[in-house]
Amino acid sequence: MYVPESKKLIFVLNLSLLLLPISLLLSNSISEILISIIIFIFFLNITKKNLLEIINNKTIILLLILTFYLIINYLLNFDKNPSITRSLLFIRFPLYVIALSYFLNSSLINNRNIYYFWGVVIFFTCLDLQLQSFTGQNIFGYEYIREGGILNQSGEFDGGIKRLGGFMNSELKIAYLINNFFVISLGALAYYKKNNYHLIMIFLFTCVTFYSVYLTGERANFLCLIVFIVSFFLVSNVKKYFLLIIFVLIILLNFNNFELKKNHLIERMIFKNAKAIINILNTNTEKNKHFLYKEDRYFSHYSTAWEIFKNYPIFGVGLKNFRIYCQNPIYNKNVPISLKNKNCTTHPHNLYFEILSELGILGSLIFFSFFGYFFYICIKKSYRQKHIFLFGNTIFLMTYFVPFLPRGSFFTNWNAMIFWTLFAVTFHLLNTKKVDS
Repeated sequence: MYVPESKKLIFVLNLSLLLLPISLLLSNSISEILISIIIFIFFLNITKKNLLEIINNKTIILLLILTFYLIINYLLNFDKNPSITRSLLFIRFPLYVIALSYFLNSSLINNRNIYYFWGVVIFFTCLDLQLQSFTGQNIFGYEYIREGGILNQSGEFDGGIKRLGGFMNSELKIAYLINNFFVISLGALAYYKKNNYHLIMIFLFTCVTFYSVYLTGERANFLCLIVFIVSFFLVSNVKKYFLLIIFVLIILLNFNNFELKKNHLIERMIFKNAKAIINILNTNTEKNKHFLYKEDRYFSHYSTAWEIFKNYPIFGVGLKNFRIYCQNPIYNKNVPISLKNKNCTTHPHNLYFEILSELGILGSLIFFSFFGYFFYICIKKSYRQKHIFLFGNTIFLMTYFVPFLPRGSFFTNWNAMIFWTLFAVTFHLLNTKKVDS
C-alpha cells in the first residue's frame, strides 16, 4: 500500500474523520466538505492495482450498478425534471464508502480511537439533550419545542410533549445521528473489550443513549434502537447483563413518567407506538379499499406513493419528484376523507414507497437486491465468526428496512451521509480478517 509522504495530509484525514459527527450536528455543508476531503485524499493515496482490487468486490460492483441506474433513471425521467443533484451526484456516496473502508483497513488511522471519539461525541450530545429536557435549554441556549397541549389559566401547558433538537435546534431529527454513531461506538467497545472497565462503559453508554433518544420523542428511531439493543445484547459476550440492562431502562422510563407526567411522553413513545403496530396489522378496511386505506397520515402518504407507482410502474417519476406528483387531485381518492389534501408531502416517509414511486420496479429490484445480498453475507460472516461488531452494525442497518416504519428520505444528503458512514464501517468489517489496531 502506498502511503503519502505528507504528514499534514494524514493529519487532515484523521481530523476529518474525528470531526464528522460534530459537523453533522452543526452543518451539512461542513459535512459535505469533510467527506469530499476523505475522497480526495483517497485518490491521492490509492494505487491503480489497489483500486482494481476494490472495484472487483461484488458489493462494490452492485453498488456501482445501483449508482449507474440512478443516472439512467434521471435521463429516462428527464422530462419530469427529477433532482439532478440526487441522481448524478449520488456517486459521491459509493466513492465515500470505498474511501472510508480503505482507510479503515490501512495504517493511516487508528480505527479504535476514531470509534471511541465518536462515542464521546454522542455521549455528550445525549447529556446535552437531557440538560435541554430538564432546564428547557441546551448549552447553546436552544429551547425545546412544545408539541400539543393546551395553555391553561396559569400560563402553563396541560398535555403535550417536549420535542428535543439539542445541538440541531428546531430540526427534530437528532436521534437518527445518535443511533448510528452509538451503534458503531458500542460495537467497538464490545469488540475490543479487555476488562470490566469496558463493561461499565457499555452499560453506562447504553443507558444514557436509550434514555436520551426516548426524550427526543422520535418514535421510529426509538423503536429501531430498542430492536438493536435487544438483538445486540442477546448475542453479545455481555448477554449475562441483558436483564440488568432491561431493568435499568424500565426504571428510567418510569422515572420520566413519574416526574414529568405532564409531558405524556410515555404515551407517545410506548403506547402510541404499540397502537401504530396494531394499526399496521389491522386488515379491516372499507369495502373495495386496499390495505393502505387507513386513518393515518403516514398511510395517506404510502397510499399516494403506491398510486403514483401504479401509474409509472417501470421507472417511477424520478428522485425527489414525489412531492410534485402527489399534488395531483386524483391521488385523493384512495385516502380517507379526513386526510384528503393532506396526503402530499416532500417524500413518502417510507423507504419502500419512496423507492417504488420514484425509481419504479426496475430500480426497486436493483436497490433491494443489493441490500439483500449485503445483509445476507454480513449476517453469515458475523454468525460464523461470532463477530459482534459486524452483527450489531448489520442489524441496525436492517432496521432502516422495517416495512411501514416512517422514515426520512433515503436520498436526503444528511440522512445519506450518516447511513453510508455506518455502511462503510460495516463493509470494512465484512472484509477484515483480523482485529483492527
